[in-house]
Amino acid sequence: MSTYTTVLQKPLDAISWEDENFIEELLEVVQLFRPFSVAITEFILERGYIGNASDIEAKVAFIRASFSKADMDAPREVREWFTLQQPVKRDTAFQICFAFGLDGSETDEFFRRIYARERSFNCHQVQEAIYYFCLNNSLTWADAMDIQSRVPLAGKEKTGENVVYTGSIIAELNDLETKDEMITWLNKNIDKFTASNVTAYETIRRLWEMTAGPNGLLIQEQESQTLTSILDDPTAGRTKKFNSGLDGIRLYDAYLAILQLDKRDVKRLATDRSIKPILEKLHDSAQDSFPDRQGIDLILRGEHVSYERVRKWLVLLTFYTWWARKAIEKGDYEADPGDADRCITTMNQYLIDSGYPELYVGNPYDWIFFYAAKREVPLFVFRYIWNELLTDVLEEHQ
Repeated sequence: MSTYTTVLQKPLDAISWEDENFIEELLEVVQLFRPFSVAITEFILERGYIGNASDIEAKVAFIRASFSKADMDAPREVREWFTLQQPVKRDTAFQICFAFGLDGSETDEFFRRIYARERSFNCHQVQEAIYYFCLNNSLTWADAMDIQSRVPLAGKEKTGENVVYTGSIIAELNDLETKDEMITWLNKNIDKFTASNVTAYETIRRLWEMTAGPNGLLIQEQESQTLTSILDDPTAGRTKKFNSGLDGIRLYDAYLAILQLDKRDVKRLATDRSIKPILEKLHDSAQDSFPDRQGIDLILRGEHVSYERVRKWLVLLTFYTWWARKAIEKGDYEADPGDADRCITTMNQYLIDSGYPELYVGNPYDWIFFYAAKREVPLFVFRYIWNELLTDVLEEHQ
């Protein structure tokens, strides 16, 4: 039987953006991302649940009993996993692994098959390094909380120094055997762990300046004699232009320009500069915290936003800047052999350096970037997707 990720890999090659029914084919992929309610039901059936798979109350009782046996408090929202299709937070996924007594490799499998949004242990984070150590050494949730209470949760942010990569941290964690060794090691090596949001925010600010600054990529794209916008209309002799000032392009204009959406068409959505209506047919996980005007404004001002909101903006900007620079250098949007892998590797490096998990094909948001990166004209296809979705929404509401 094909694994979950193998099933999601196939459409990356099978769907052509030039097909007449391209958007319909693309949206069919949404059905391959099964809801957590279905996945967790499969999981508990494998873990001793013998009740009816459709009996919500029985499933809730079984999950809560498993937490109780592990001396843990079950999440309050367990029932909502089934009744409201409520998404599960990353930390809750780790709690489930502790409650059901999984080891490290089983936790990897749980994240791959059941949580199916991100990879497992991000050991560049102190909290998840603790989870990694405990789950690989048959320690409990209480042990993890005890260790966490006795160490700092992040080191000091350092600039101009080499990043300590997750792999080297894991190698050192694998040499530890007891709680005391773990606590001593963490206190001694805490500066290998940094507050990821600091790095991520600085990276996003740098990428935004590269994108929308006075001589940013968006302006260079516009001024290119050979790069054509999706919004250009050669038959009418009209090209789409946006204004820029001494500080670059206005935030909202730059946001729409990255996606190459027409401001007048977006205004017809009557959503106060939001593109939410065109996202509604995407998977809930892709819609959740999708990059928006308010999010980038808050990040640029240094305001706190959610983990997912930061990560998704980081993914979008790394994708755009990689392909835009290449297009400007070449004078066209065509990819060269091997570019898709090079782009994904660069995006992953940005994510790792900022303390976030790598791109994962099982994540509905990330899947879009995998798909676009593998096309002959990646940035064009990426923008084409949003324009087609916008066109569909406007036609449905005529």
